[in-house]
Amino acid sequence: MVPDWARTLVQRDVRARDGTRIGYQVAGEGPCIVLANGLGGTYLAFRYLYDVLGNYKTICWDYRGLYTSDPCADPRANTIAHQVDDLVDILAQEGVTDFVMAGWSMGVQVAFETIKRHPDRVKGLFAINGTYGRAFRTVMGSRLIGQTIPMLLRLVRAQASLVGRASKRVAGSDALISAMKRVGLVSTTIDLEIFRAVAAGFQNIDWVIYSDLLSRLDEHDAEDVLASIGIPVTIVTGDRDLMTPPSTAEHIHRAIPNSRLVVIKGGTHYTPVEYPAVVADEMGRLLERVPGWERAGPRSSEPEREGNG
Repeated sequence: MVPDWARTLVQRDVRARDGTRIGYQVAGEGPCIVLANGLGGTYLAFRYLYDVLGNYKTICWDYRGLYTSDPCADPRANTIAHQVDDLVDILAQEGVTDFVMAGWSMGVQVAFETIKRHPDRVKGLFAINGTYGRAFRTVMGSRLIGQTIPMLLRLVRAQASLVGRASKRVAGSDALISAMKRVGLVSTTIDLEIFRAVAAGFQNIDWVIYSDLLSRLDEHDAEDVLASIGIPVTIVTGDRDLMTPPSTAEHIHRAIPNSRLVVIKGGTHYTPVEYPAVVADEMGRLLERVPGWERAGPRSSEPEREGNG
């Protein structure tokens, strides 16, 4: 059975202010929820959030050079700030003035930068497995690993064609998923169908663009805006997230007044497709705190979480 949101989802595009064609997906009507994806993710990563957002207009988009969006003519125009500019251009085309933002992984940085630059437009924030900036400092809780990543990215760029051929063979494969489970990158509860669908996108990734986008995550820093955020904020993380460890979420929680922190026991960096009921429920709880916004949908209950704030 095709879900209601899938029947109304439409693929559109907009010309960004520098001429880059940006692809985006729109579903539903009503107050707007913006979904900011992780690096390499598509709208499918939010599959379970769509299920509870039937009363809202949802907008998701593909970052420059990924999936349905074209690469920019100037390779330097691929920063977090450029992604925010693209979102603003999309919202202008859709006639949206204010919105609640949900970000996963890289999308959390995009969300904080959006709040930094357009504080009056964002009415609530749902931050899933992300950070505020300088992303390499927190990977696996190791400064040494963070210092090694730039070198690895240079290697990826130099061997982009080889990496591309390898990704075509293994992206979404059972062997890759099993290996990720063994090292703790994903949990045993992950929705394999959705994870494979998202991972399959890596078969056609331009690895020069992807590695550049990844580098931009470490150049970006919006920590200075955290203490000034006065909107409802919920921060969700997994206690086994190696990419953005719980300590990062705790730091954000302490910095943002009146924020709510939810730590999902057993969750990794992929909590949206590991514990979707918890994530969807917390999205509903956040929307209840946004003045004038209706409830998103029925609340479920799962015990694998700890809430603070």
